[in-house]
Amino acid sequence: MHETADPEVIVVEYRLGGSLPDGSRRSAPFIGVLRARDGHVVRWREYQDTTAIAAALAAAAS
Repeated sequence: MHETADPEVIVVEYRLGGSLPDGSRRSAPFIGVLRARDGHVVRWREYQDTTAIAAALAAAAS
């Protein structure tokens, strides 16, 4: 997590992974920008590394 100037905003970096049909595992990095208010997430924006996702899908297809 990254601290922001706005106390309602949280920035997180994470990796989402999974297993391919051949048993190999792949993952791709993501960044999420969340706004929380009164204990609830009121907005979520997500940024993906589409090149890494495309590479993982290409590996699954071959």
